[in-house]
Amino acid sequence: MKVTRRQCLTAMGTAACSFALPSAVDAQQIAPKKRQNVLMIVADDMNWDSPGCFGGAAPDITPNIDRLAAEGMRFFQGYVNISLCTPARAVMLTGLYPHNNGTEGFQRIHPGTETLPAHLNEAGYLCGIVGKPLRQQDQLRWSVTYRWQGTGDENLWGRDPAKYREFAASFFKMANVSQQPFFLMANSHDPHTPYKGEGAGHPNFEYDDSSRTFQPEEVRVPGFLPDLPEVRQEMADYCGAVRRLDDTVGAVLDELDEAGLADDTIVIFLSDNGISMPYGKATCYPEGTRTPLIVRWPGHVKEGAVDREHMVSTVDLLPTILEALELPLAQAVDGSSFLPLLRGEKQDNRDAVLTQFHHVHGERPYPSRSLITKEHAYIFNAWSNGERRKKAGPLGGPTAEAMRLAAKTDPQMAERVRHLDYATVEEFYDLKDDPYCLNNLVSENAGDTNEDLERLRKEMRNWLVKYNDPILTAFDDRNSPEALEKWMEEYTARARQEIEDLIPYEKSQNFRF
Repeated sequence: MKVTRRQCLTAMGTAACSFALPSAVDAQQIAPKKRQNVLMIVADDMNWDSPGCFGGAAPDITPNIDRLAAEGMRFFQGYVNISLCTPARAVMLTGLYPHNNGTEGFQRIHPGTETLPAHLNEAGYLCGIVGKPLRQQDQLRWSVTYRWQGTGDENLWGRDPAKYREFAASFFKMANVSQQPFFLMANSHDPHTPYKGEGAGHPNFEYDDSSRTFQPEEVRVPGFLPDLPEVRQEMADYCGAVRRLDDTVGAVLDELDEAGLADDTIVIFLSDNGISMPYGKATCYPEGTRTPLIVRWPGHVKEGAVDREHMVSTVDLLPTILEALELPLAQAVDGSSFLPLLRGEKQDNRDAVLTQFHHVHGERPYPSRSLITKEHAYIFNAWSNGERRKKAGPLGGPTAEAMRLAAKTDPQMAERVRHLDYATVEEFYDLKDDPYCLNNLVSENAGDTNEDLERLRKEMRNWLVKYNDPILTAFDDRNSPEALEKWMEEYTARARQEIEDLIPYEKSQNFRF
């Protein structure tokens, strides 16, 4: 049948009218799915066993963190994947190891990488950050950020619990008014050095006294450090900063309660790496990468729960959070969800973690990898050649200076300090008998005869292959000094070039990583 022009126009008009004027039922918006909030509180340079609920570096040091632990689950085998602040946080927010997300040192996350706040933003979340900044708004897409009024050294700010209380109260009110679920990342600058109020007098200096101070005789010196007077004094100062961190945690949690949001909020607490002292931060040792992971989730996580069996790491946080919120992953990640553990279930393949170190600003790379189980730690140091001396912040403080002074008259200390400075290509420790990694079991004559060592070497290689780690070539050539030096030259050149390539981005953003 032939259709006339008038009939065609009439049909088009009817269709257009149907599209423009939907039925009353179709016009109603679907109520958004109610989702849990997420509050992530991250300490800066705090050893895993400093909070009282994990052993305690001093008496009554962390009452607020201890209360949080009593209301949630503690993981005694929690680890970060790199013991440096910016890369550690990038792993938390991408679910990728540093070599895969771009932040081997103080660097930018690769453009196009899925990040937790950006993903939650797309899902309708209000996303905020306060304290130690990550800055990369193009990748992280924070809804609300705390802006310090000054410029320059971040150590001048973020050490006043009242500032966190003020921001948290405002942020939670905003979430209530907008009726949005939220993600808040509260990054304390404590207990990062300086522990006391250095910088006072700056017009924007943000610092408050800790609610408690500690004396050298009160503290517990970590087993990987010598019990010297100077070490005790630095530990006492450190413990004061840990207590101020706890004051900050208490302030944020109080405001969460005050806003009536605690029952609908997953609270995650951890540290970005270990203490900034020798054999802690900026290493691959267990004490440098272990973290005091706590998760509180009312109605889902049993109060006072403790997991000492399963090994989890921060590369697992993003997939765990997204699964808990019933949100899909947009991209493949390196980590895997440990949500079953939060439900009190068992989970396979939780018997090892991979940790890394690369470089700080590309100038002096110290690429290392560690495979850690509950029984052993195997460390590969591609940079170690017996002549290249490691330089890092933790190696220049009062504790390191005291160790070097003692080494002049103490042969054992001298050997310890030499290993601190130069390391060896391979290290292997029996954590059952030597939890602080004091006795390296690798030797030129007997190393390959240890079955556990050989097993971890094989497991290490499997991990490096699985996650496309560029250090694999060096690992395979670990017995060839010439090949290692060639790899180090190439890696150093690449690292320095990547830092150089960041300069235009940093200038456009008015900051330096």
